[in-house]
Amino acid sequence: MTRVLHLYSNRKWTGPADHALNLVAWLRIHRDFQAYFACGRRKGLANRLQEKADERDVPHFDNLLLNKHLNWTIIPDIFTLKKIVARESINLIHSHQDNDALTAVLAGFGKILVRTCYEGEPAPLYVRRRFIFRNTARIMTASLRVQAYLSQAFPEKWVEQVDIPVDLEKFSPAPKSEKLCREFGIMRDEPVAGIVARVQKHKNFRLLLNAIEEVVREIPRFKFLIVGRGTHIDTLARQPVIQKGLQNNVIFTGYRSDDYQDVLNLFDYMIFLHPGSDGSCRAVREALACGKPVVAIRKGILPELIKDRETGMLVEDQPHDLARAMITMYRENEYRLQCSRAARKYTEDILNPERYVKKVLACYESLCDVKGTDCIDKSPREGREELNTLHANKDLEKNRAR
Repeated sequence: MTRVLHLYSNRKWTGPADHALNLVAWLRIHRDFQAYFACGRRKGLANRLQEKADERDVPHFDNLLLNKHLNWTIIPDIFTLKKIVARESINLIHSHQDNDALTAVLAGFGKILVRTCYEGEPAPLYVRRRFIFRNTARIMTASLRVQAYLSQAFPEKWVEQVDIPVDLEKFSPAPKSEKLCREFGIMRDEPVAGIVARVQKHKNFRLLLNAIEEVVREIPRFKFLIVGRGTHIDTLARQPVIQKGLQNNVIFTGYRSDDYQDVLNLFDYMIFLHPGSDGSCRAVREALACGKPVVAIRKGILPELIKDRETGMLVEDQPHDLARAMITMYRENEYRLQCSRAARKYTEDILNPERYVKKVLACYESLCDVKGTDCIDKSPREGREELNTLHANKDLEKNRAR
């Protein structure tokens, strides 16, 4: 049996954490593979990611710190990871973030390391990332653009694109909930649009609200749901809604957990503006699985994920363009229904878990075939010199990023 340890250097339920946990849960169905999980932790602070792992019966190790940021905690993690690999007879390590990949490389496990990159567009190859990729055995990317970029940067490396899936049983088309319609004051037979996003400064809610204002001038009864929360939601969304006189049109549902799928199925189509910490855009995949066409800005992975005029519409980063697309989706019922059917079919054909797991297993098997059954480096380098170099370049990376 092949034993695979998945690493996720964060303790928060954010970014592609759901993708990583889903993969571990799906892998455990296959009798030839045993999958484990480890995520970040901080003493005295809640660990939502570990709670989610427990809910899915995913076995996890809680003695790694796996900090999101590069700091001194990586040193004890290097030695802890070596002990876990030896004690549990781990054959492969699968990394989902930069710092957990770096930990595995510095511990000497680069030859058995698989790295999934969830970015929707190429990120700068600063010292740390270049070092990680050079010492990683297999690289999988969510985006075709990122695959091409990394293949060109590292022509000797195995780099393959994978379509990050969605749980098609959990997310599927369903009638609008009468209870939620009453709660939010919407009519079941009126098209409703919405967005699922954390309300943050870089998410361009000004663009969204300007577009909604234009739509309401033509369709006064138009309803729009904002599903999510955020530290700056009052200044970025609630106050501007009042200032624009859109209180009867824009409905804040807050963050939804238990009934999230039901809220999503209130939408007749979704709006998506800006990829967040999860460059693969999980919310868009979930909406498509529910048969919701998506109107999106041409950013990140969105032009790859949405088939323009088939499963949704791609528009420019302008309020008028967004407003016209929203009006089209509202008024053209047959077109919207065609997009809805195409969206669901796309997820069933392309974004289905079975297809994804087969690709991942093929990657694992190819790596084990190359390394043999005993593919652990018995004498891993400590990586002290590399770690010192990375720390020395940390400030340089920050300055370049600015």
